[in-house]
Amino acid sequence: MPHHPPDTPATWLLTAWLTPTTLPAMPPARQEVILRLARTSGILAALEKRLERSRCLDQLTPRIQSILEGARMVALDRERSIRWEVGRIQRAFFGTGLPVILLKGAAYHMRNLPFAEGRLTGDVDLLLPRQDLPMAEQTLKAWGWMTALPDDYDQRYYREWMHELPPMRHRDRLSELDLHHAILPRTGRLVTDSTPLLENAQEVAGHPGIWTLAPADMLLHAAVHLFHDGAFQRMALRDLLDLDGMLRHFGDQPGFWESLLERAERLNLIRPLDHALWSCMRWCNSPVPETTRRELAKKSKTPPLARFMRNHLIPSVMFPKHPDRRGPGPRTAVAAWLLYIRSHWLRMPMNLLIPHLTRKWTRRWSFHVWYRRTV
Repeated sequence: MPHHPPDTPATWLLTAWLTPTTLPAMPPARQEVILRLARTSGILAALEKRLERSRCLDQLTPRIQSILEGARMVALDRERSIRWEVGRIQRAFFGTGLPVILLKGAAYHMRNLPFAEGRLTGDVDLLLPRQDLPMAEQTLKAWGWMTALPDDYDQRYYREWMHELPPMRHRDRLSELDLHHAILPRTGRLVTDSTPLLENAQEVAGHPGIWTLAPADMLLHAAVHLFHDGAFQRMALRDLLDLDGMLRHFGDQPGFWESLLERAERLNLIRPLDHALWSCMRWCNSPVPETTRRELAKKSKTPPLARFMRNHLIPSVMFPKHPDRRGPGPRTAVAAWLLYIRSHWLRMPMNLLIPHLTRKWTRRWSFHVWYRRTV
């Protein structure tokens, strides 16, 4: 069985997610809290789909059903928008020779992966060879996408140090788009080559010209995004459940587990994979073969500090707290701050990190002073 924290709102939400048939038997007040937490975590519509598949939606009160129905409609509208944006991008790239290789949520939706049902996806992420980024950016600008960060420093931060260009936003539809040339920052402490990802990409059945990462690479990217590149904001639980969904879906495919370890080793992503599998087994009871666990334990050699971060700091901020509680507790605030520092420390060497954080904090403090003077 998965290891859950004591009787807390996070436990209630995880229990309802993993065993949807338990939700109707919970007290109404607890059901309300679970729905509020699910909305905050971006998984309310996905929870509705799990309840529907478990055939227990009709056991809930009309009020709860109405809330879930509303979430389902929002998620369907968001999915339609994402699919339409992918079509606009493909149209913009037509005749240029640029590939349309989708990452994260857009890829899950276009592949119709089971865990993507009800998933809220905010933007479209693309992966292209680095040498193709100038052509892709100019092409997208001609079709209405513009950079969303006019500040010169922010432009330099993305273009010189990060693994993506500054975010783009369509001038009419306000849809957002990220152009990646890698899955980890160029200045990061963990380095991986994107060439094998591009070479191993798979075309989406029924959508000629639309590609995604291969299953093992898709899971590895999700692991990197959550456990190495992220600052563990409010969508962290959704991202963990994405990983669990991939393990359950792809795990039944012949050769997946062998491919997963081989790709993790080739791409230098053994440690993010170790964090991902450990967390999924601990919190979601994800099915991972014993042979995979043993092989990964031999290869990962995760140091004590990294284990402490994974075992204690990340759970403190990943799981939502009671929605009626004002602000995070001291433990959560300290964990969030340490993980914020860690996320930047992993992205940049100290000679870049200290000036970068100093600039960010100075900008934030200046805005705070200006705001206090004007309200």
